[in-house]
Amino acid sequence: MKNSIRALSFVSASLLLLNGCAFSSDALFPSLLGSSDQEAFNADKNAPASEGLPMLGSSNFEPVKVSDGGDTGTFVGQKVISFRSELTQLQDSIRENNAELQKIRASVIANASQYHKTLGAIEAKLQVGTTPGNPQMYAMLQSAQNNVQQMNINSNALQQLSARVTSDASVVNNLSDSIQATFAISGAVDEDHRQLRILQNETNQTAILINSLLSEVNSDVTRQIQYNETANSNIVQLDSAIKRGSYGVNNVPLTAPMPIMTSRAAKPVAMNYGSNAAIAGKPLFVAKFNKSGVNYHDGLQRAVKAAKAKKSNVVFEVVAVTPVSGNATTRSNAQNNASTIFQEIVEMGVSPERVMLSSRSSTEANSPEVQIFVR
Repeated sequence: MKNSIRALSFVSASLLLLNGCAFSSDALFPSLLGSSDQEAFNADKNAPASEGLPMLGSSNFEPVKVSDGGDTGTFVGQKVISFRSELTQLQDSIRENNAELQKIRASVIANASQYHKTLGAIEAKLQVGTTPGNPQMYAMLQSAQNNVQQMNINSNALQQLSARVTSDASVVNNLSDSIQATFAISGAVDEDHRQLRILQNETNQTAILINSLLSEVNSDVTRQIQYNETANSNIVQLDSAIKRGSYGVNNVPLTAPMPIMTSRAAKPVAMNYGSNAAIAGKPLFVAKFNKSGVNYHDGLQRAVKAAKAKKSNVVFEVVAVTPVSGNATTRSNAQNNASTIFQEIVEMGVSPERVMLSSRSSTEANSPEVQIFVR
């Protein structure tokens, strides 16, 4: 059989002793502050493709050709002809199912790619801020929602395909058993058994191919359902963010720039963190750790990617922010979260020399958070 498979670092970094600087994300994304028409154009044409496309299988399933054979005139010879016809039908079914699988995969990738392009444009705009309830943003979100709905249809089609392939697997197993039993029938000639052996080998190969097809289809079903659940969750979060006109982790808005005040009573921070100098300007990204299991990773990746796309030598400052009323444990948790995000940014391809790490106490913070500024 032909089975062509397309192959579909953790960088360790030391924390640097660097002081904080004032960054402004507004200067970093000037092209996203244009007219509504320009926003729509960016979403449709210029938004970068995401690297997070569904990890579907890539095998192409092509059965072996059924060998020809003559009619020996015996009862067993007639059984051989019947088996050969049944095997041919099974292989036709494999080809049809394979064609359907490739069609579904192509649709999934096309819709997922457009979905990610649109989301990237929406989030880039939300990260620098826009008008609450911007209708152009809602139009873009509806486009992304349409892509997700099509991927849901694809998931249903994959499940239906799985049922058809499961049926074929049952048929090929019965055919294999029938061929094996026919060897025991009396009245056969040598040519009958020769053709039976050939058919048995081809049936076994077909059974292996069907089982491989079924396994890959079922894997695609599982992965696509999980992917769609995440995509739907993203749509819900972005809907809330568009209502506010800004984007943050777990629907925490990026509010207007506010000075971060330091606490004179606070104890010195860990030696890996920079000074407590105040920062002006609006954060590029904020992760508020007000509950366990905060999922900020996708948003962080998109924010860093967008910043790098706009300015190749962009500098990031990762700031651990602790409420003024926070204790040593709260401060330590904020710094540990900042250290983790620092390393994640480095793993995304940013040189450690262009990532600063600092710590602040804030009268505005109600829980530990990490703010990212850029310049």
